[in-house]
Amino acid sequence: MTLATLFILCRFIHFASLMQIFGISVMVTILAPRAFAVSLLCQNERLLTLSAGLATLTSVSMLAIQAGLMGNGWQDCLNLNVWLLVLTTTFGEVWRWHLLLTAVVVLVCLMHWLPGRAVMLLLASTALLSSLAFVGHAAMHEGLLGIVQRSNHAIHLLSAAYWFGSLIPLLWCLHNAEYQERRPYAITTLIRFSTCGHVAVGLVIITGLLNVAIILQRWPTDLSSLYQLLLLGKIVLVACMAGIALYNRYRLVPLMRLNPQLGHRRLVAASWIEIGLSLVVLLLVSWFATLAPR
Repeated sequence: MTLATLFILCRFIHFASLMQIFGISVMVTILAPRAFAVSLLCQNERLLTLSAGLATLTSVSMLAIQAGLMGNGWQDCLNLNVWLLVLTTTFGEVWRWHLLLTAVVVLVCLMHWLPGRAVMLLLASTALLSSLAFVGHAAMHEGLLGIVQRSNHAIHLLSAAYWFGSLIPLLWCLHNAEYQERRPYAITTLIRFSTCGHVAVGLVIITGLLNVAIILQRWPTDLSSLYQLLLLGKIVLVACMAGIALYNRYRLVPLMRLNPQLGHRRLVAASWIEIGLSLVVLLLVSWFATLAPR
């Protein structure tokens, strides 16, 4: 495996982990009723801890890989002098804070007794995702256009994180809806998720199109360009996900009232399909983000 391939894999795992932390945090701090939030957090505790651990491992690994790419290959991945040089670059200036915030997330995850723990995780994961708008293609412009581009990309990342990161907690809500004592809380959470989901999906699409306009400045129709081919693949998959989201909201949710068991099974299946599509989208983004936008 080359360093470039390993970097793509680390980006993929890092983005997925941060989005998962953000999604769980949003669910338990904003969407779930207070009486249900503690239970929902406990059900997602292992996933939260795993995501925090992977985010930490990949954030350090990405710095090491950058050192190898900037230096003389694999032998410089563990060269602390090259690490220090990387930390003086534009990427490194952002990554210092990124590493610090990642450490905060891990510590908060381990402190189960900490008051306001979920809120802290939400704030830290929001800051981590937003910081990713200051590296890569999102940081290619300066001045007013640069501010617009970074702000737009930060909104894009947070909206996508809500959409993807809330799917597994959503499955837990569907599981809880099968129990009479937890059903009202779970249904309330699902309704709130669906309402906010309309906004999140809309923002993902609008900010994504604006990203394309700023970075590529044309529609990605040149299939001889790997960057444009992967970007077009992402657009198609996001359109499929939006279609599934609309089907869930306007077909399966009413079906749950008429035929709860059938509606429940189909909604679970549709959620797993969205999770799979989301992972493919993240992999495509992690790949074409390392390519020249042409």
